[in-house]
Amino acid sequence: MENWDADIIKIIRTRKSVRTYDGRPLTPAAISKMEAFFLVAEKNPFDARVRLSIIKTGEQGLGTYGFIKGARTFFGGCVKKGGLDLEGFGYSFEKTVLFATAKGFGTCWLGGTYRRSCANKLLLPDGEYLPAVSPIGAAADKKTITERAVAAGANAYNRKRFDELFFDGDFSSPLKIDDCALKTCLEMVRLAPSASNRQPWRVIVADGACHFYIRREKSYAGNTLYGFCMQRIDLGIAACHFELTAKQTGLSGGIVRDDPGLLSGKQKRKGLCYSFTWR
Repeated sequence: MENWDADIIKIIRTRKSVRTYDGRPLTPAAISKMEAFFLVAEKNPFDARVRLSIIKTGEQGLGTYGFIKGARTFFGGCVKKGGLDLEGFGYSFEKTVLFATAKGFGTCWLGGTYRRSCANKLLLPDGEYLPAVSPIGAAADKKTITERAVAAGANAYNRKRFDELFFDGDFSSPLKIDDCALKTCLEMVRLAPSASNRQPWRVIVADGACHFYIRREKSYAGNTLYGFCMQRIDLGIAACHFELTAKQTGLSGGIVRDDPGLLSGKQKRKGLCYSFTWR
C-alpha cells in the first residue's frame, strides 16, 4: 500500500483511542517518518487542501483539560475552507492515525477537548479550519481512572448493528449481502471512530454503487460549537476506511460525487444528507 506495508483490516480492528502515554516524546527518527507520511496522507479523494503538522508540546501546552495524560508530542491539521473540506480532512487525518497505529504508536482524535487558541498559535491557520489534533506516542502500561471513565461515558467500544447502517435500494430495506469484499469494506466503516461515537454514516447500495449519507444531529453541540459541522469529518473517516479496505480486498471503484436523488423530503428534514458515492 502507499508507502506503508500494513494489514489495514487488522489495524482498523485493533486500533483504540489512547489517552494515557508513557511520558516520552517521539524520537527525531519517528517524527521524520510521520512528516514524510503527511505528504501522502494530505492527498485525498475530496480535493481538500489539508495541512498536517507535528506539534512538539505536551498536553499542558495544548490544554487538554485532563483528558490526555503523559503525551509529549501531538500532531494536528488544518484545511482550507471550501467544498468537501471537512470530509477531506477526516480522510487525511484518519489515514495518518492508521499509519501511526501500524508503526506502534497510540493516538486519540481530539475535536473539542483541547484549547483551540493554543493550537492556533502553534499551527497558524490561514483561511483554514483547525478541526482536530491527536497525541502520538507510546501508550502507558496502565490506563488512568479518567481514561476509563471517558471511554465508558462515550460508549466508545460499542457500534451500531450492520442492519442499522447499511441498506439495499432505499432506507426501508436493511442490506443483506453475500459479496465478501463489499461486506468487509462496509464492516470497516461500521468500526470507524466518530465524534462522541454517534456513527452518523448511512449507506445505500443500489445499482452497483454505494451511496454514503450523513445523518446530522441538530442537538449535537459539535455541529455548532466550533463554526463547522463536526460530523462531516466522520464521513471522511468512513471514506478512508472504505477506500483503504477496498484496495486491500480488491474491490474496484473510486469515490465520486453523484447524488442518486434517493432521499425524500421527510428524510431530509430528519437530517439525512447525501455525501459521496463509491462506484
